[in-house]
Amino acid sequence: MSEQHTQSPMQLTEFLYNKASRRGVPIGGTFELSPVCNFACRMCYVRKTAAEVASSPRGLFTVEQWLAIARDARDAGMLYLLLTGGEPLLWPGFWELYEELARMGLLVSINTNGSLIDEAAVERFKKWPPRRVNITLYGANDATYRRLCGADHVFSRVDRAIGLLQQAGVPVKLNGSLTPDNVADVDEMIAYAESRGLIYESATYMFPPIRREPGMVGRNERFSPQEAAACRLHCYRLQYGEDRYRAFLQGIRTGSVPPPGLDESCTDPLDGKVRCRAGKASFWITWDGWLTPCGLLPLPKQDLHTKGFIPAWKDLTAACGRMVTSGLCAQCENQGLCHPCAAIAYAETGSTAGVPTYLCQTVQAMQAIAEQDV
Repeated sequence: MSEQHTQSPMQLTEFLYNKASRRGVPIGGTFELSPVCNFACRMCYVRKTAAEVASSPRGLFTVEQWLAIARDARDAGMLYLLLTGGEPLLWPGFWELYEELARMGLLVSINTNGSLIDEAAVERFKKWPPRRVNITLYGANDATYRRLCGADHVFSRVDRAIGLLQQAGVPVKLNGSLTPDNVADVDEMIAYAESRGLIYESATYMFPPIRREPGMVGRNERFSPQEAAACRLHCYRLQYGEDRYRAFLQGIRTGSVPPPGLDESCTDPLDGKVRCRAGKASFWITWDGWLTPCGLLPLPKQDLHTKGFIPAWKDLTAACGRMVTSGLCAQCENQGLCHPCAAIAYAETGSTAGVPTYLCQTVQAMQAIAEQDV
């Protein structure tokens, strides 16, 4: 009998995305249902008030419109779908849409702040299990949530939601957006995740919120490059232990470490061309109906109010194929450390071909720490 080789779910997903990327199949999609949120996080790239949405000439899609897009995208090859916001559970049609997407056979994940998940929500997730619920953990106490998110009495609700989901067997992942307003809690947040037996993926890079405020190119409520480097290494050491931390430092010295905070729909650009899967195997649809490569790259875009998904996807992939990133980045010996992409370049400089110097400075700070910490 020949030896049987099995793949983990992550390996299978990676295989499918690689194959889809080569063929231009939109295997992964994100529906940004609404920019409205019950939090007002200082660094958020998309949040709008209900009044701002109501005054927009491009309104929110209805359940029927989202389902029509989902059917076309599924027919074109979509298997993985992420529902996000804003806070998606605030969108009035969330449960009707979610349950119908699940009936369609799609593997649906949800990005949420967790504050609205109660027993009733968990019962619905038990009936139609999601692939995963991704909860952003913004702090380890109510005071931090109030300072960063402008929301009162939240941490206990989020903690309870996590417990309810785990008791129901719903897969949960914790994400962390680290800024000067919550960094004092980072040790507690990592310990909290460990106590729950959960993955905690921290991000110290906060995109400039140019979708929310076009004038914010290169700016956000975030760390200095030196602070971001120190925080990233501190988190890595706590999460993975001394041996892996030492190996990570060695990777910094030799010029190659895994990219931080990227999910299975992302890879890195190579040779000055846009090589990430955005616009090749994955897409993002904004709350106001634009088909884009990802939620952090507003251009190129296709209007789904006037064009069907399949022709819009074909036009988007063609446009993405014509984009280039900086030739300087492509030749830089540190590109295996900073992992620049078109979205980062655009947010930092206003052009996909720009050089995101914030990343350059962060990498230099990481290298200085790696050389000192021997």
